Amino acid sequence: RLVPGDEAFTFKLEPVGTKPLSSDSLYLDEVILTSKAPKPLRYGVLEVPLPPGADVERTTWGIKLQGKDGTEPTALEKARFEPGQLAYAVPVDALSGELRLRHLVRFSQKGQFNLPPVRFKQVYAPQHQAQEAKAALGQVTVN
Repeated sequence: RLVPGDEAFTFKLEPVGTKPLSSDSLYLDEVILTSKAPKPLRYGVLEVPLPPGADVERTTWGIKLQGKDGTEPTALEKARFEPGQLAYAVPVDALSGELRLRHLVRFSQKGQFNLPPVRFKQVYAPQHQAQEAKAALGQVTVN
């Protein structure tokens, strides 16, 4: 959850854990993709499920995230995604090693929702797919 910091457009991150999400707050969705393949995996798509009423912010508004004490706030990179029904997709040109993707998400519909795991697949080799072993947010409650 993004918590306003001391300066304008500067936020601190607060872990959500198992607490219900609030429809009044803005959240940072971070997905980390890791590949141990000897060659880069080319032309992939990451599909991230969302509950009904959730929406990815189209821009990051120049938001800066406060790191650990004593470090400078870092700017949140520009969001790059394709909206979909109950999900958003992120095109991945090449995956080699670790790739960290972060998006701002809002929740508007209240309720309890079960979400499928995040999936990654290569566009031109759909037999090559991966999904979360254990969904980070398998069940979401929005108040």
